[in-house]
Amino acid sequence: MSNYPPKKLIKDINLIDVQNFKASFDSSTKVLMEGDDGYEKSIVRWADNAIKKAGIVVQATCLDDIVKTVKFANENHLDFAVCCGGHASSGSSSSEGGVVLDMRKLNKVRVDAEKKLIYAQGGATFGEVDNEAWKYGLATVGGVVDHTGIGGLTLGGGFGHLTGRHGLTIDNLVGATMVTADGEVRELSENKNEDLFWAIRGCGANFGVVYEFIYKAHEQKEVFAGVIAYPGEKLDTIVEAINTFLKNRRSENEGISFVIVRFPPENQPTIAILLFSNDPSEQVFRERFSVIYKCGEPVMEQVGCMPYPKLNTLAEGFATFGDRKAMLNAHITQLNILSIREAYDSFVKFTDENPTAIQSYVAFDLYGTEKFSSIPSNSMAFYSRKPFYNVVILQRWSNEQDDKVVYDWAKNVQKILSKDGENTLYINFVDTADDIGYNEARLKNTWGENLEKLKELKRKYDPNVFFRKGAVIWP
Repeated sequence: MSNYPPKKLIKDINLIDVQNFKASFDSSTKVLMEGDDGYEKSIVRWADNAIKKAGIVVQATCLDDIVKTVKFANENHLDFAVCCGGHASSGSSSSEGGVVLDMRKLNKVRVDAEKKLIYAQGGATFGEVDNEAWKYGLATVGGVVDHTGIGGLTLGGGFGHLTGRHGLTIDNLVGATMVTADGEVRELSENKNEDLFWAIRGCGANFGVVYEFIYKAHEQKEVFAGVIAYPGEKLDTIVEAINTFLKNRRSENEGISFVIVRFPPENQPTIAILLFSNDPSEQVFRERFSVIYKCGEPVMEQVGCMPYPKLNTLAEGFATFGDRKAMLNAHITQLNILSIREAYDSFVKFTDENPTAIQSYVAFDLYGTEKFSSIPSNSMAFYSRKPFYNVVILQRWSNEQDDKVVYDWAKNVQKILSKDGENTLYINFVDTADDIGYNEARLKNTWGENLEKLKELKRKYDPNVFFRKGAVIWP
């Protein structure tokens, strides 16, 4: 890696060049530096620890803004980051002193209802995609938190409530328009720049800035869904019930997630269960999840018939802005009560001893696996195609001095749960902030046998590793 040009900051280059760069934009595009009106708001991120003082922020409003910013940053060897939804808790959507391309004004979504295609600019959120598609009775696979940016989630893979029926987000991506490190605009699909299209489906932000995504849309009706909660001492009973549900699941039209969490205001250890039936009938919902309700009277129940977009707002209470955050994941192939009990006990002890981290949680997303695991692991960059359930270990805390104890706890939980599954990682949650940058073992666990092909493509399209935020592929 020492052969690659080191990254520079705005302060390291000629001020006249910076001023000329700023002056090159149309008046509709804001180019902000510290002290400018709107600058502080532009660097806000989902996680406080991901906020960095950018040297310059370009709030792009057109494709040419992206091209111009990429060329300027690359030619000057500047540290460069792209912000869509700003959910990357590692800080990969931020730059300390470098260039940030803020995509959030490029958020237009349009739907071709006849062809069942969704065209979404790279700065859109999945809430914006959901709401526009819903006008036509359509949906695609997106994230379960509606203010998540489509860029990061899509490029990493994308799990959601519709994964059981339609696979991952990338399995529903049919095209994209991308700006590569050389500033070239490239159209990607199965028939255009096929190698790059293969790469962006699961590679993260390693190959370019996506101006527009094109998703396959599916007919979608209202759903019956919601959250019920039980006290933590019901853990064994709940896991047994969920295992029975998974064993007897009759279709991919229902989904279930459960979260080890502390519910305010008492903050007692709680098992919150998000239930989803892709059918508007309460009777069908109660029948499908009857085994869960047999666990006893829930301490909280909020379920009902709702438009599909509302489903992706139900987890918002677990994913608000603010505080320090980090994420890790584990891929499990079974719900082993012994491991889950160990993770639960660790969570209770950790949050008892670290009260500022009381909003941390461990979420088990039990989406149907048949659809996404039926796709060959070499058909696109996303490698993990064996049937598994994704577990998210979300750390949330207040004080920087607690970083290490929080990270150590999360890594221990990851180790506990990984015993019951695949030794693979999901790039969108490889996000513990003290472990970013180059890590060969982590790259292999993320991309498996696809890694060598990705390195070849990196040499072809980004030989100087201009894009080097997050889980970076080094040629």
